[in-house]
Amino acid sequence: MPIELVIPTLETGCFFGLIALALFMVKESAALFNFAVGGLVVVGGMAGSSIAVEHGLPLVLGVLVAVVIGVALGLCIEALVVAPLVKPGKGEDHHVVMALVAGLFALQQIAGVAFGKSALPGATWVKGDVLELGKFVVSAQALVEIVVTVGLFVAIGLLLRRTKLGRQFRSIGDNTQAATMLGMPVRRIRLLAFASSGLIAGLAGVLFANRAGIAFTSALQFTLFGFLSFVIGGAANVWGPLAGGLGLAIMQAAAIYYFGPAALAYMTFGVAVLFFALRPEGIFVKRVRA
Repeated sequence: MPIELVIPTLETGCFFGLIALALFMVKESAALFNFAVGGLVVVGGMAGSSIAVEHGLPLVLGVLVAVVIGVALGLCIEALVVAPLVKPGKGEDHHVVMALVAGLFALQQIAGVAFGKSALPGATWVKGDVLELGKFVVSAQALVEIVVTVGLFVAIGLLLRRTKLGRQFRSIGDNTQAATMLGMPVRRIRLLAFASSGLIAGLAGVLFANRAGIAFTSALQFTLFGFLSFVIGGAANVWGPLAGGLGLAIMQAAAIYYFGPAALAYMTFGVAVLFFALRPEGIFVKRVRA
């Protein structure tokens, strides 16, 4: 690939990685896949873009609203969709999966009604270029996106590995039934998981909306790309989602460059089939102590 595609590909990979991280937070602590995550990205991104671009209000306010909406909707999904269907001590089943998928499409329609059917241009957080070497250009916006993404992964990694709350997250996710029998705060941790998933999704939406705008119809696509990034990277550690997102972005960029945009759908489907068939555990695998 040409060198000028390196930074855009990294940006796309960071975006996919954040969506996969939002999935990781719920899967790691509640043994569920939050398939409504694409809707959270869209609502957060469109809300932030509407405030900062269409209404001309401060960007900080748009980001804050996107994050708050993401957290609030994440809590609503847990309370209204997940809690009534999850049985004590049980994990994911087809009823919960279908309900979360329905939540995805509900959020998509809510975004369309609230913010319009047309794509909204995203706000640029920082203008100008940081580095320019011939065709290799690193914009300030791209640098912010990469730094925020890596910083968020570092923070979540420290939370899960170095704090009591993080240990509870992992213990409940590893064995929900045992955690319930031991009297651990399963419901509280699940609420926190969905809230953190909404926070990450809302931030991802408003952070990356400037790249190509954001439309309410993108919710399903975002969920699919985030899920595939999660599958590619695996759930062994917090960096798996980012590795999967970068891997998927590189494969998509290569497919478009060498075969044209029409190859994107075929490549994505092919990668999904290969990983589900040959390596469903992903690149990074959890180690089990004997």
